[in-house]
Amino acid sequence: MKNKKKSQTAIVFGAHPDDIEIGMGGTVAKLGKLGYDVKLVIAATPDHPKGMREVRKTESRKAAKIMGCDPPEFLDLKCTEFLFNRTLVGRLDKIIAKHKPEVVFTQWVGDSHQDHQIMTRCVLAASRKITNVLMYETTIPSLVTDVPFGPRLYVDITSTIETKKKAVLCHQTQAKIYGSLWIKAIVARSAFRGFQIRAPHAEVFEVTKITKW
Repeated sequence: MKNKKKSQTAIVFGAHPDDIEIGMGGTVAKLGKLGYDVKLVIAATPDHPKGMREVRKTESRKAAKIMGCDPPEFLDLKCTEFLFNRTLVGRLDKIIAKHKPEVVFTQWVGDSHQDHQIMTRCVLAASRKITNVLMYETTIPSLVTDVPFGPRLYVDITSTIETKKKAVLCHQTQAKIYGSLWIKAIVARSAFRGFQIRAPHAEVFEVTKITKW
């Protein structure tokens, strides 16, 4: 990616805290260094056990700061509000209209988590007038689905892999659940994607829509 003016904005959507950091934390940090104003939007913050919502929001704010972003916008959706309908699409429409992004990032529509699928379908509908729309790779851990992820855009994140690791590790609630293999798997996938382009680390995206030249 070439250096851009400070006025350009990117919006990154995630269904839950830590989704963005796992999927594209290195790219978020790199975009900030390239001059983008990166806006993070998190749809829902689980509150189990009771009181965990604020803990996880605090983790997300810490991660955002490490990646060079303002605190995320939390939509605070309830489980029953994760629906592919006009109501949620309308909320996302307003966010996109407010920030007028050059590029929108969202989760992979083939992800095994139903919240991720629904969120992305709503984002794609709300991004119908945006010329650059990309989906980042599924979260870890995740079940294998019957739809293969097809990486088409590679971003070299060698310069920001340490930032990605620090941002992911802000989510200590999840690190305690999944253990040390969690962060190892995330970094290893970045190494694998990097190897595909002969770089130490990379993140990959499916291209929904992109305009160049």
